[in-house]
Amino acid sequence: MSRIQINIENCTGKEYILFPACAYKGNQFDVLPKEYPPLLEPEEMGINQNTVITDVPRLNKDGSGKIEVTTGDMSVPCVGIFLQEEQKAVFVFTIQQIKGRNIGLAYEKGCVTLTWPAYRELIYRWPHMVKNDEKYVDEEAEIPYQKLEVPCKSIEEFYEIFFRNRKLMNLNDELPVEPAWEELKQIQLEKHNSMNWFEEGQFYGSNTTDSEGNAWETGWVGGGISSYALMKLGGKTEYERSIQTLAHLFHLQGESGIFYSGSNAKGEIIRESKYEEMEGLREFSSVRDSGDAFYFLFKHFALMKEVPESMREGTKKCADAFVKLWNAYGQLGQFVNAVTGEILVGGSAAGGIVPAGLVSAYEYFGDRQYLDAAEEIAAFFYHNFVQRGYTTGGPNEILQCPDSESAFALLESYTELYRVTLKPEWLSYAKTAAHLCSSWVVAYNYEFPPASEFNRLKMKTIGTVFANVQNKHSAPGICTLSGDSLKKLCDWTKEDCYRRLYEEITITISQYMSTEKRPIYSWDVPKDATSKGLNHVTVPREKLPAGFICERVNMSDWETDRCVGGVFNGSCWSEVSNLLVLTERLAQ
Repeated sequence: MSRIQINIENCTGKEYILFPACAYKGNQFDVLPKEYPPLLEPEEMGINQNTVITDVPRLNKDGSGKIEVTTGDMSVPCVGIFLQEEQKAVFVFTIQQIKGRNIGLAYEKGCVTLTWPAYRELIYRWPHMVKNDEKYVDEEAEIPYQKLEVPCKSIEEFYEIFFRNRKLMNLNDELPVEPAWEELKQIQLEKHNSMNWFEEGQFYGSNTTDSEGNAWETGWVGGGISSYALMKLGGKTEYERSIQTLAHLFHLQGESGIFYSGSNAKGEIIRESKYEEMEGLREFSSVRDSGDAFYFLFKHFALMKEVPESMREGTKKCADAFVKLWNAYGQLGQFVNAVTGEILVGGSAAGGIVPAGLVSAYEYFGDRQYLDAAEEIAAFFYHNFVQRGYTTGGPNEILQCPDSESAFALLESYTELYRVTLKPEWLSYAKTAAHLCSSWVVAYNYEFPPASEFNRLKMKTIGTVFANVQNKHSAPGICTLSGDSLKKLCDWTKEDCYRRLYEEITITISQYMSTEKRPIYSWDVPKDATSKGLNHVTVPREKLPAGFICERVNMSDWETDRCVGGVFNGSCWSEVSNLLVLTERLAQ
């Protein structure tokens, strides 16, 4: 086995450890090893609880322990260490693979270790760490790497150093050919009108009409977001259907002003089944979901010929709910009671998009309290999350694992605050958030296994985005934004590096869309086989319908080697991200 050990002097266990898209602050948080999807028991909930994560690669809270992963688990093959007391940062960069097999990266007690072939005593098999029983092949090779050691006074500096050096190894970062945006638009409009329109409930769903599960998820994966893009991109049919979709959204609004998260095809509220019979938890609702819907309501309104008074009132009611939540608790929490507005699960940056929504509320209603609350909440998130080097609470099904979705939401909020106030601190915060976000974005083109579907199609991973540290795949697009905030940063700072990141994220998505001319075929295992214990099962490969974009860009073997470079046959939120990109690209 080839092994290189790089020792970092003066480590005490208090260092900040980064494995991009894999571990933030070493993932040194409270742990609850639950099955997927993980949901808290009532006794595990609290308003002021510590950050709690699932059973992912991590160090212990005191800095002991070991993280062992491969380059496929990361957006950039790199380990970063910030030593606050020493005022320095150390980064160890390497390449993806040698002779078709990934390099391993590990950290333990101030030592970064590179191995080839990758060596792991424990391996992540969604959703748990398990003993690695795979037979190890011992071979020799020279592992290329570079060590970057520089003065660094803060997490802000640490992430700027990372951002500006994340391509240090000069790996292939060629962009895909820019797509025919108008052609993509037509495919997406046809797909959403034929497969995402729920006639009985009268709304554009976040799921397709023939899929299992909820027809609608507020915000997050598309409910009340896709309708904005369809309204802007389409014609009379899309406009009318989007108005009806907003009517459906307000049908889901709770007494507090917060929206319920789910509905069935009829438009009836679906509650979280685990809590449906539990007093006080029956109205369990996501802050992230409502925040997304709230922000995108104003984008709809800007396109509408006339906004019904009932929708104006419902939107104001939601704005007031967030202000009330902030004033009552000094935080927004992660999950709340949709009737009372009380926090059920606190902590997290789940409401990262809420300041952006409150900025829009200030502009739309002319009420200064909304801007004041937006600034207070945004500052709170910066000092309690971004400045600590991680954000949490974006996805609803990962407990509070570090994630990119809340980070990009905060970037959106900081750019909106700067746009309206022109206060320099918001531009500074936006830049730091962008640097943090960049750690979730794949910075090179991964080499997939020769027999994989993505190798057959010559897929490029540059610009794909890891959503979180639990679900260890990259994905086409940001969940669920376009990335336009990066373009604004470029316009304001005149630094082209932000535009380049925007181009990488937005241009790469369309490769992952199945079309009649270039179909994508699914893998031969059931969807979510690893989490369901079905890896031994083989199923027929299926052709994804035109317009489908699956969220999986599997570089990691978290779902076993069989799923690297492949997808399940499913329509995902990445299509909504693509729709949002189309609204901007076709407006240029």
